[in-house]
Amino acid sequence: MRVKRIVALNMHEAMEKIKAELGNDAVILHTRYFKEGGFLGLFRKNYVEVTAAVENNPHEVNPPPSIEVAAGVPVQLAEKLKMTTTVNSELSEMRNMMKEMSSLLENIGQPRFPKIGQSLYQRMRKWEVDDKVSQQVVKCTIDEYAKSPVQTPEELNKIFFANLLKQIKKMKYTPQPSKKENSRVLAFIGPTGVGKTTTIAKLAAMSAVVERKKTALITVDTYRIAAVEQLKTVGEIMNVPVKVIFTPENLQQTVAEMSDQEMIYIDTAGRSHKNETQVRELKEYLENAQADDIFLVLSSTSKYQDLCDILDTYRDINITSIIFTKLDETSNYGPIYNIACKEKYAISYFTTGQNIPDDIEVADPIKLVQMLMKE
Repeated sequence: MRVKRIVALNMHEAMEKIKAELGNDAVILHTRYFKEGGFLGLFRKNYVEVTAAVENNPHEVNPPPSIEVAAGVPVQLAEKLKMTTTVNSELSEMRNMMKEMSSLLENIGQPRFPKIGQSLYQRMRKWEVDDKVSQQVVKCTIDEYAKSPVQTPEELNKIFFANLLKQIKKMKYTPQPSKKENSRVLAFIGPTGVGKTTTIAKLAAMSAVVERKKTALITVDTYRIAAVEQLKTVGEIMNVPVKVIFTPENLQQTVAEMSDQEMIYIDTAGRSHKNETQVRELKEYLENAQADDIFLVLSSTSKYQDLCDILDTYRDINITSIIFTKLDETSNYGPIYNIACKEKYAISYFTTGQNIPDDIEVADPIKLVQMLMKE
């Protein structure tokens, strides 16, 4: 019996070599797949080793069965049986290689931190914190932690918390000087559905009921009957006047007539930041309102990119503060943190529910970081 060991790139090539050297009567004794070459464990080539034999003496004892194909099977049939297995094996190897490459590509461009820093960085990216902010926080944290005489998980979290807090540019809201002698005019703008009317009702209730100030409500949101009715209901409960305005000129006149009121709250219609006509109309109302403060009301459930788009639309409006609503409806506070770190606007209030006037609080940077880390 003549026995031949063949090494090839695939089974098809191996079979061709066996037929060329041993003929069509050859049988498969053993098959083995292996890898060789490559760099750092990657890009290794697949090979197949096939041991085959051809019987010279018909009275000679048959060879033992192969691991994969029994001895005595003609090469032509063995080739057909093996092809499916070979293709499946090569596809499996290709999938594994693609997974390895995908993992490498995901890490390309990411900052190199020691193990502790990498863990913190991944946490911040999971929170959807801006990449540059994340890198700055992690760098400062691991630098300070390396110098700390006490190196415990508690100390690391303490330093991490402090550096998250340092990134916040501005959060304290400072009311603008009043343009009128006896009253303050506050206007509220923002997209539809963010909770402007409910937020105004909460703040007006605090002024009228808690602080005992003479308070008035004005709405130019004539597009939504429900918003007008809600404000009228709040006005009746608090015993404060409510005016409905239909034109910018009428707004200016009404504000002048309410000069005896200490606090005047103006509710505007929700405007899509993508609708230029609506934005221009809003600006006309604001010019006639001559508000001391303009609050941009945003929902904490919005995506960060959407928040950035809204802010870009209102850049030329003299926004004095941002109010974030619906904190009770989200568990992702990264977008709010990004705004607090990257924008010039103060964040004045958080709202956490529908109850008037309870579910509103002064925005606190410490609480924001606490909510962020609690995720």
